[in-house]
Amino acid sequence: ASEGLVDQDHKPVVPPLLPESPALVAPVDPVLSPPVLPESVPAVAPVLPLLPLTNLKDAVETLRGDSGTVSVPRSSNNPDNQMLFEPDAAGVLEALLPLYVNREIYNKMLDAKASEQSARMVAMKTAKDNATSLLGDLTLEYNKARQAGITQEILEIAAAQFSAA
Repeated sequence: ASEGLVDQDHKPVVPPLLPESPALVAPVDPVLSPPVLPESVPAVAPVLPLLPLTNLKDAVETLRGDSGTVSVPRSSNNPDNQMLFEPDAAGVLEALLPLYVNREIYNKMLDAKASEQSARMVAMKTAKDNATSLLGDLTLEYNKARQAGITQEILEIAAAQFSAA
C-alpha cells in the first residue's frame, strides 16, 4: 500500500483527481459568455496531516516494532508487560490509510463542487442584474422615441391647421 503513495526518492506522489476529458470542453460564444470573475488563488492543504512522514515503511516499523508487539509502560520493567495487538500496527495502517485518503479526496472534491456552484450562482446573479439594467435602459429609450414621435405628429397637425387658417 505504501508504494503508491511515494516514489523511489520517497517523495509523495499525488495522482490526478479527474481524467482530462475533451467532451467537457465546449466552444464559448463570446456574446453569451458569463462575466469574467477575479482569479482565485488555490490554497494548498496537506491531504495527510500525519507526522512529518518521509518513509511510510519506516513509520510502520517504528510503530510495530520487531515482533509486532507494542510495549505498554508499567510500574515494573518486567518483559511480561507487553501486549499483543491483533491486527498489528501495519495491518491497521494498511486498512485505514486508503479509507483516510479516499475520505480526504472526497472532501476536497465536495469543496471544489460547492465552490463551482457558488461561482455559478454569483455569475447568474450578475447576469440577471445586468439584463435587468439593460431592460430598463432600453425601455427608457423606447419611451423617449415614442414620445418624440407623438410630439412630432402634434406639431405637424398644429402647423397644418395654422397654415390652413
